[in-house]
Amino acid sequence: MNQILKLYYGIQEDVNPPQYFHYQDQLYYFSYLQNPHAFLEVFQYYRYLVQLCQCPRYSLVKNYNEDVISYQHVLLAYHETDFHIHQYLNAFLQPLPQKKLMISQVKEQWICKIDSVKELVKQYAYSFKHNPELVSLIYYYTGLGENCINILNEILSIHKEASIMMGLALEHTITDYVYDLLNPMNYVMSSRMRHIVYLLRSQLLSYDMLEQLLESYYFDVYEILYFYARLFFPSHFFNEILSQQMTKERIEEYFLYIEKERKMYVEVTRILSFYVSLPKISWINRKNMI
Repeated sequence: MNQILKLYYGIQEDVNPPQYFHYQDQLYYFSYLQNPHAFLEVFQYYRYLVQLCQCPRYSLVKNYNEDVISYQHVLLAYHETDFHIHQYLNAFLQPLPQKKLMISQVKEQWICKIDSVKELVKQYAYSFKHNPELVSLIYYYTGLGENCINILNEILSIHKEASIMMGLALEHTITDYVYDLLNPMNYVMSSRMRHIVYLLRSQLLSYDMLEQLLESYYFDVYEILYFYARLFFPSHFFNEILSQQMTKERIEEYFLYIEKERKMYVEVTRILSFYVSLPKISWINRKNMI
């Protein structure tokens, strides 16, 4: 893959995407694009937001042909400046104009994901039978996922065409406070609440900061209820099961994480209950379930 860097950018480095690397005192990020059109749509809005908050940012590096994409690969250059989390949040929590996410569509996606996990378990019933810890986790997380779908049903019972604001959101949890947080490759067009969920799960937001956000920004009832459901819907677990990448080490990590999740449930319920009446996620407190 490093032949692309050599042939299209004149960079003589042994790099396999996705990867950060330094070249001539400049930090770069080289990555493959699954969907170039979707990335360019994200990047267009990303560029506007980082200029708005005056954050550190990444720019697209043009190749020898003056193109920003080379055989579905992209090279990003990092530009460092002072970073202030509050300026970042003010910009990145802005909603996209005239774009809404339908709750009914989210519900269908979640049902489909749970059904896919159940179908996979049926197909590989014999191998799962010999891994009781994994079976226990699947049982727990499918039950939790169904609880979260019930919260979406609460929203739809208020308004069957309920929708929420969209914006730029993290696609998954991240580990690096600035480099990953400001990397456009880690973003998708989704709900603002998804973004807050992954900031919280990445430990980039404290519970105090969450309370401040809810006090400072306008989030309607649908958004707050969706945040509650989205925070505990275990898409990360389901994705690992469906990609069949679950290792023994990851299983052990999930058992440890469940206790953290229960503490998170107590804190988040306390905070959100000030704004809306919350349906209980009873499954998360059933210790005999796991």
